[in-house]
Amino acid sequence: MLSTRDVKRKIRGVRNIEQITRAMKTVASVRLRRAEARVRAARPYADKMAEILTALGAPAIAHPLLQQREVRSAAVIVVSGDRGLCGAYNHNVIRHAAAVAAQAPQVHIVPLGRKANDFLRRAGYSIRDGLSPLRDPPEFADVAAVADAVGELYAKGECDSVQLVYTRHMGGQASRLVAENLLPIATPEAAPREFIYEPAAPLLLDQFLPRFIRTRVWTAVLDAQASEHSARLTAMTLATDNAEEMIQSLTLEYNKARQASITGELLDIVGTAEALA
Repeated sequence: MLSTRDVKRKIRGVRNIEQITRAMKTVASVRLRRAEARVRAARPYADKMAEILTALGAPAIAHPLLQQREVRSAAVIVVSGDRGLCGAYNHNVIRHAAAVAAQAPQVHIVPLGRKANDFLRRAGYSIRDGLSPLRDPPEFADVAAVADAVGELYAKGECDSVQLVYTRHMGGQASRLVAENLLPIATPEAAPREFIYEPAAPLLLDQFLPRFIRTRVWTAVLDAQASEHSARLTAMTLATDNAEEMIQSLTLEYNKARQASITGELLDIVGTAEALA
């Protein structure tokens, strides 16, 4: 059994850790609310852009970003976090991205986030210019520059498919890991409603499609950061609860050790008194 001094030292150390995890839990909760607000603000715009793209009759128009090709080379945009302490969040994203990359004969990785960049670079993948670190909150101009570079890569024929791997935030602490096809852009044949527009659809698509790609990547980044904060909130909540349980267990152990010490001292006193009698 540990001495009372050792147990008190362990209790003090665990309590310090518990204070840190509790503070990180509070910070993650605040950042999650802000990230969710950014997601709610961005999604209606992204949904309306997809509706307009369908109404333009994009599938019937020849455009480099709509051209279907046999996949010989692919690009995978991976959205991860910049920091750890969020459970298995980054590990799951990177593992899923590696599984998607394994399906293409040749693949280029475009990492958005330090964790994906560092791990996949060490794993030997071909890394294209991404964002490392991604920063929180992210800058739209930085994300748009990456989206434009990927669109140019596809338009030039340097890759035949672009996949977007990220964690979609479902609300609260729920999230879902997804891999979406970004390029070529796929739209349903039937338009949900009529739009009056000018100039002609082919000219309009030259301006619209790059913005559509930027918006898709941007909303994926916002979803991913909300999911990361949600995962960190869950991890810090579990760590705080475990620390509290450990403190209770160590306190019980301390009381037992103290009681055993007092009992031993009383036995020594009684033994000494009997020896002197």
